[in-house]
Amino acid sequence: MRYLATILRCGILVGCLSWQPATTLAQERRPVQVDVDHAAFAYDDRHALMEVYLAFAARDLTYQRAEAGYSARLPVDLALLHSTLPGLPAAPEAPVWQDSLTLQFVVPDTSALLTGQRFVHQLRTAVPPGEYTLRVIIPGDPARQRAELTLQRDVFIPDFSNPGLVGLSDLTLATAIEPSRDRENPFYKNGLVIRPNANQLFGSNLRRLFYYGEVYNLPAVLGDDASYTVLAYIAEANLPQPLPDYQQRTQRPVRHPDVLAGSFDISRLPSGSYFLRIALLNEANEALAEQARKFFVYNPGVERAGPTLVETDFENSQYAAMSEEEVSRAFAHIDLIATEQERRRMKGLRTLEARQRFLMEFWDKRDPNPNTTVNEFKDEFYQRLQYANDRYTSSLAEGWETDRGRILIKYGLPTNIEPHLFDRGVAPHEIWVYNNIPGEGQAQFIFADRNGFGQFELIHSTVAGERRLANWQEELRRQ
Repeated sequence: MRYLATILRCGILVGCLSWQPATTLAQERRPVQVDVDHAAFAYDDRHALMEVYLAFAARDLTYQRAEAGYSARLPVDLALLHSTLPGLPAAPEAPVWQDSLTLQFVVPDTSALLTGQRFVHQLRTAVPPGEYTLRVIIPGDPARQRAELTLQRDVFIPDFSNPGLVGLSDLTLATAIEPSRDRENPFYKNGLVIRPNANQLFGSNLRRLFYYGEVYNLPAVLGDDASYTVLAYIAEANLPQPLPDYQQRTQRPVRHPDVLAGSFDISRLPSGSYFLRIALLNEANEALAEQARKFFVYNPGVERAGPTLVETDFENSQYAAMSEEEVSRAFAHIDLIATEQERRRMKGLRTLEARQRFLMEFWDKRDPNPNTTVNEFKDEFYQRLQYANDRYTSSLAEGWETDRGRILIKYGLPTNIEPHLFDRGVAPHEIWVYNNIPGEGQAQFIFADRNGFGQFELIHSTVAGERRLANWQEELRRQ
């Protein structure tokens, strides 16, 4: 059964980062550099609208003289497959969707091309919610000395069809968003022309980050006469609090759907990884839905401030009085949420005082309101840890050390838990569903007691970096 129909194809050279001028085109051809991204939006009761963004390095293409200047042609094959085990070939079923294109790009003069310039191509197609693998193949061309290139990425398409929940689409990061009435423009959507940035890299000549998203079901949840608040902010990767001067709060009337579009000037951000986070808040300031997208900044002229160490208050702080055993236990706790850079620093600390000071710095920089005596982030962390201990501690491990405890501490309480403890023919298991995890959107975790000893192990998740097992249903079946 063919589930999908391609709705749109387009390609255009858009604003791009130019790190250094190009003097000549490369003589020895290699695979074309391609960036792939996607976003999902509501479509109908059975499908979501998936947008696929492809960005091709302009200088990697082979050009020939044409009437309008120089022209490059590039074949591209795309397929959307049901997810399978990592490292194994896809199931021998037909792709859910596939398409073969021959893209043509025209430039007036190849000598003016700069490193970092991209041709951007966009496709839209309807797809049922689920887990997929998107495969992009650029065939090789011996005549042009171009090797074949195959790219794959996991794609999770959320289900936006529940009218009782506020839905928030994926966020599209863009190089530009402009009002428009030109419905024939291939990047037109809801009165806007949106030029996506498939590699999520900003800075230098791309001094402003634009974003686009959609909100669903607000009137059904809040009422027709209500209002809500959109909180948009930029945070350091893996840190919750907004960066100073990078927070926008806007009150809006409810409508279905509602279109969110905005931008941030990132010209003063140091090079590094960041998250754009958006939270939808009701009139009681409670979160209705949240979404986030990771992006990268390259600003070589902006210096990053060194880590803030609170030297003055350390001697009188609770951290200075902690024993070696207490510090070791605290390090084991914070390892659940620490960044990779922080984990490397933790391993290199040799003295008790250095480890104590690190703990103080770790929690201080996560404090959402440093002007108060309470660190709300730390308090919530340990409330979650205590909850995990109360629920999941056994004779084998404390609750926070179990898979369910770790996920609860890291992501909070799930929106819904489906217990399947006595289903015939399958191992006892639980399905945890989160409506929104920042950076992931709607997500699920599958925990199974495969040995019958009450130890629920995480066997599958749709969240990046967690364990993924595409045939987890088979794993649950009793032998």
